[in-house]
Amino acid sequence: MPTWLIIAEETVTENGAATYRQVTVLRPVSGNKSREEALVDLYRAARGYVPDSLRSTIRVTGRDGDGSFWVLPKNGKGKTRASCNIRLIEQIRP
Repeated sequence: MPTWLIIAEETVTENGAATYRQVTVLRPVSGNKSREEALVDLYRAARGYVPDSLRSTIRVTGRDGDGSFWVLPKNGKGKTRASCNIRLIEQIRP
């Protein structure tokens, strides 16, 4: 069985110019789980995750067609634009 990781990819654009992207491993999925079983863990992680760049704003979380989740600002106003994609990846061992 593969080993799964739940990751968050956060993208922030400030003042329309400087963009940075930060990828963080939120946690490994424990146990020998199939992808479908690991997606349940991904759902639980996405429901409770708040990216640093969106802590001070009202957020919405939605599921994408590939099973990943997006955390987005609800109104999209302000000088800072941020989004966060939470997804499941397979860990490759050497």
